[in-house]
Amino acid sequence: MQPNRYADATAARTELAERGRVLCVAPPHRTTSVLVGALRSNGFEPQLLRESWSVGAAARAGGARAVVLDVEMSGLRPVEVLADLHRESPRTPVIALTSPEARDRTVSTLRASHDDYLVTPFPMEELLARLRLRLGDDRPTAQLYLRRGEVMVDTALEQVFVENKPVSLSRTEYAVVDALIRHPRGQAMSQDELVTRVWGGPPTSNIVEVYIGYLRRKLGAERIRTIRGRGYVLEG
Repeated sequence: MQPNRYADATAARTELAERGRVLCVAPPHRTTSVLVGALRSNGFEPQLLRESWSVGAAARAGGARAVVLDVEMSGLRPVEVLADLHRESPRTPVIALTSPEARDRTVSTLRASHDDYLVTPFPMEELLARLRLRLGDDRPTAQLYLRRGEVMVDTALEQVFVENKPVSLSRTEYAVVDALIRHPRGQAMSQDELVTRVWGGPPTSNIVEVYIGYLRRKLGAERIRTIRGRGYVLEG
């Protein structure tokens, strides 16, 4: 019997979700959607809140293990919100997202031993790392989320994203991307290696070139580079 990859993915995500719920206080825009998607893809349970006055109560009632707070949100009074949050849910760490101009003012309201901040814009991986640090999450976990440049792969659900947008791929196209993204960064993967990894057999005609062509049309021609005589590199 073939393993049920969807059942395995669900089990893996359930295990990772034990890291806990993250309350996100941010306005409804594209960056917030990317943030929520990244948290979910990395095993957190994001809850989006757009009413700053209820942050403390929501954190306490929802059992949030951390709060991501955009201090630039319209109508937000960071000092009052943070005071309420510290009072209502004193053990919940806060990661404040602040502009360079508001950095000093924001830092002055945080608890140095408990809270943290990031200056916008920031790499999403940095936010994830700060969350894990504040939550004391140093357990080894399955790597579900691979990135090379603007290409991301959700290995649990076998979904590929380019610039945070999902790309529809066949199973074979996905397998080629998965092989390339797992190959050491900057090193060419030969046609023979790809055929063995993806098709499990000896090379047949120009099958690798055909699928590389498919992927260049879907991912962007510039994202897969050919190194003559050596193979292919997924750029990033």
